[in-house]
Amino acid sequence: MKRTYDAVIGVWDGHDAGAALVADGRVVLALNEERLSGRKLDVGLPVRAIAAMRQAAAGRQIAWAPTTSDPAKTLTRTFPSLKENYYRLRRRLDYPGPFYGVKVFAKYTLTQLPTNRLLRAWTRHTSAAALGVPTHDVFLVDHHEAHAAAAAFWPAWGQDAIIVTLDGIGDGESGSVWEWSETDASLRRIISIPGAASLGLFFEHITQELQMRPLEDEGKVMALATFAAESPAAKNPFLNWFSLTPDSRGLPVLRCRIPPARMAREVARSVWCTPREQVCRMAQQTLEAIVPRFFAMLVEATGRHAFGYAGGVASNIKVNRLVRTTPGIARLEVCPAMGDGGLALGAALATWRRLTGRRPQPFNDFRLGTDQGDLGREAEAIAGAASAACFRPADIALAVAERVAAGEIVMWAQGRMELGPRALGTRSIVARADNITARDDLNLRLKRRVWFQPFCPSILLSEAPALLADYRGPQDTNFHMTMGFMTTSRGRTALAGAIGPDGSCRPQMVVENEADPWYRLLAHVKALTGTGAIINTSLNMHGKPMSDAVDGVIEAWRESGVEHLALGSALLSKKPVVTPR
Repeated sequence: MKRTYDAVIGVWDGHDAGAALVADGRVVLALNEERLSGRKLDVGLPVRAIAAMRQAAAGRQIAWAPTTSDPAKTLTRTFPSLKENYYRLRRRLDYPGPFYGVKVFAKYTLTQLPTNRLLRAWTRHTSAAALGVPTHDVFLVDHHEAHAAAAAFWPAWGQDAIIVTLDGIGDGESGSVWEWSETDASLRRIISIPGAASLGLFFEHITQELQMRPLEDEGKVMALATFAAESPAAKNPFLNWFSLTPDSRGLPVLRCRIPPARMAREVARSVWCTPREQVCRMAQQTLEAIVPRFFAMLVEATGRHAFGYAGGVASNIKVNRLVRTTPGIARLEVCPAMGDGGLALGAALATWRRLTGRRPQPFNDFRLGTDQGDLGREAEAIAGAASAACFRPADIALAVAERVAAGEIVMWAQGRMELGPRALGTRSIVARADNITARDDLNLRLKRRVWFQPFCPSILLSEAPALLADYRGPQDTNFHMTMGFMTTSRGRTALAGAIGPDGSCRPQMVVENEADPWYRLLAHVKALTGTGAIINTSLNMHGKPMSDAVDGVIEAWRESGVEHLALGSALLSKKPVVTPR
């Protein structure tokens, strides 16, 4: 007898573990374990996130959707200490032992191996045991199918599209290309990119050899590249590693002549004799040359002009800018949870479609954390324990806007937290966008991170034409900070604290909605300063995650040097606050 389900819980237990719930065709809840555990990019079975999903799905018949079953993942599930050991080494919490080189070689060799029927069956069995559910309620989703589903099912397409995933590696593959059919909401794979041609692993090796944290600091490589002189392509050895050629259908075939297990040694040679900024520039130049050309070949081969995009490589906003402006691409939708932290969401969406035959409801709001009501309902008690002042303004957005306009920095925690790596206005630290001093204070004194990492602006959508030089209209709307833009002369002044030295930025565009306090904050800032824009960075200290819970928000506020915290309806201050008349 065929079982029917009215809820699916997706589960990912690798890097940036998490869970997601689709119920009655709607995404109800999605959380990464780090937001609950306080461990940055947590690994292992996301027990806290799963507990939240179970509670939200109470009374429903649940199907479970774990993802990824390759030999490397199977090994670490069988011996969880291997996963924890690698996590601590990758995050540089432990010193490498005498066999570190052997472990690295083994890792990059093992991850090249694909999954198979036996491994899939074993993963279903072990997942069922770990979750405490029957095996017949477990439906496995391959790694890149989960990435593709996360990119395909959230937008309202209205047309056929091409879905691209470019990642490190999972189930032996580093990427894939799928045809999205609007008629029946289906995905059909047309390209599989082998792990041996991984652009994500290439960038990971660059990050590792520069003494940064792989799978975490790739954004710093992209940022530091901006400070290097432009080098001729002929002098970039990395460009010769990769090739793109058409197959018999004209579809792109990506290859790399350096095996992943040898790539660390080859990268180390370049790092040894080249300034690190120049290494970053060459690595970024390589992605900027390969990825847009890959998309251009897809346009020519398929005749499609709408694209979805996910995977770790899709977090590179400067590459995304070049893809967005590639001739023939009329629409580019980058999944806001583009990395492995979005796998649970994709697995849940794909499994809902597979089991019910129906498309999940499209959605554009990635504020998918737990609904805790007014985060500031206990603010008076919190203020008393912290020897801080507390008051409840009539409009929290106006009270914060006044402080931001006066040059102060404010932490902002409102409502359900966002899914994905970007702060989108629910767990943010905000400041004037034209304030370079505030930018430097945030980097060096408050968040205690590297000086060269730029912040991002949140701007009113209505400001985009005046501030962004390459904003062309609705096809460039960017609600989730997933793409780069160049600024106009006015934008370089108005956004001086939130742009790179080349005049680029990664904006979040905010649409008019009076019910949304984030919109009202920007609207009040515009009324007070003349520009509806602010610096927006995540509400966390460097090396720690944003927190879904009030306790984690309070901990970050007390640890930081930020004076004010807008917690739900309350404004907390470490110094006495003068209550407006």
